[in-house]
Amino acid sequence: MAASVAFWAWCALLSYPLLGENVNFAEAAAAYTTSATQIVYQVIGLAAFLSTMCLAFHSRFLPTIGRMNTPQLAILAVVFLSFGLQLHDGELATLTGIFYTALLLVTLLTLSVLWTLDPADFERCMGVASVILCSFGILAIAILGWPKDRTVGAIQPNLFAAPLLAAFIFSQFRPGALGLVVRILCLAMIALVSSRFALIGCMTALVLHKMTFDPLSPRKLAALIIAILAGILLWPQIVEILALDDSGRGLSSGFSGRDERWNLAMAAIADNPVGIGFKRALGDEAGHNGYLKLLLEFGVTGGGLIIFFLACSLAAAGIEASIAASKTAQQRRFDCARFGGLAGLSFGAFFQPQLLSLGDTFAMALLLLLFRPRSTPQSTPAPAAGVAPRPISGGYLRS
Repeated sequence: MAASVAFWAWCALLSYPLLGENVNFAEAAAAYTTSATQIVYQVIGLAAFLSTMCLAFHSRFLPTIGRMNTPQLAILAVVFLSFGLQLHDGELATLTGIFYTALLLVTLLTLSVLWTLDPADFERCMGVASVILCSFGILAIAILGWPKDRTVGAIQPNLFAAPLLAAFIFSQFRPGALGLVVRILCLAMIALVSSRFALIGCMTALVLHKMTFDPLSPRKLAALIIAILAGILLWPQIVEILALDDSGRGLSSGFSGRDERWNLAMAAIADNPVGIGFKRALGDEAGHNGYLKLLLEFGVTGGGLIIFFLACSLAAAGIEASIAASKTAQQRRFDCARFGGLAGLSFGAFFQPQLLSLGDTFAMALLLLLFRPRSTPQSTPAPAAGVAPRPISGGYLRS
């Protein structure tokens, strides 16, 4: 229970502080990364989560590493080797970069350990987390007012939508009416601010989850036909919500022109092909693209490997979600929700400023889904004759 509470607190501290900001992020894109208030709450939330997990599950960390697959271990290896990329510029910048890199490794491992909760506890953890993140959007509209020009108060639309996308994905881990209500509310609030990356991410997560969890059932086929007909009939409204007819929101759009930011990122990558180190890229040079930032921070080789292993993990998650044999309904739901969520977030990373991060709900959700260890150890000793096997909880044998 302590681990779940710490995770819920982290979710709240990554989202709720946005309600008190007075900076217009639509006009000051860099303000979110430099806000002292945001950093304080991020530190408190992350520190509480890491310390709680270390105290409650310190014996599970090493076994969890042994249960990671090759792509996950390879990503950890690339991040570990990137310590050498921090050895440039001043001493303070170098030490700060080394600290952030070490903290990233610890966070990745700790998120992986969260999966070792009892399945029922993990299901509840994701369900409550989805409610917390969804309530952020509800409170934002209640306190700051209805969206005006896509902006809720001073919260930039994509910053507003990111916690709602995470809430939508987390809600799919738990069945029932509450999860359905959370998904409907999240989609509605995302549509209000016309955040296309979040809308597409939600629909990707939903479709892949439904098609892998119960593929080709009569209900699915009927729902598909109804969805197609509704899309045709409501196409003008869809165009308006997604702003497909807005010349100012084409492929080159962003905070202030994404094409210009991408060009700056490509130039920075060309100047630093080996990489500059984690958390050393600031401002426009990161390109407002999670994948470009990986290439800039970890180098063309290191960042390219991380992207490749992320794709491998997504493919493996899809294969795992498609296999229903010898699985309970809960296990299948977890596999399918993880696959859909990974796919939706992987798409959204093209439009988010960072893919590896310690301070936003989008990156937290992506890293949690990415670093799920195998549900059982590779080999389990056979029980002695006449002795009943001990129950397995979260993939671990309980004494």
